Amino acid sequence: MDKVLTYKEFMELALKNYRNGGDGVYECWDELSFRYYVDEFGPMTESKAMALFRTYDAAGQDWEGMYMREV
Repeated sequence: MDKVLTYKEFMELALKNYRNGGDGVYECWDELSFRYYVDEFGPMTESKAMALFRTYDAAGQDWEGMYMREV
């Protein structure tokens, strides 16, 4: 079973994965956002966190593809 992460552990994991989508969490989530997530979706695990980072990373790549291309 996946280990349940505390807010501090979640932020440490986000920092370790900063260039792979963790930046969106590390820069934008506070402890209240973390608690809202847990209330809505259940405990934050490493698997859930990594999936969230991948989602942030994919969204960032989409944004860059739309707005950062040469005209």
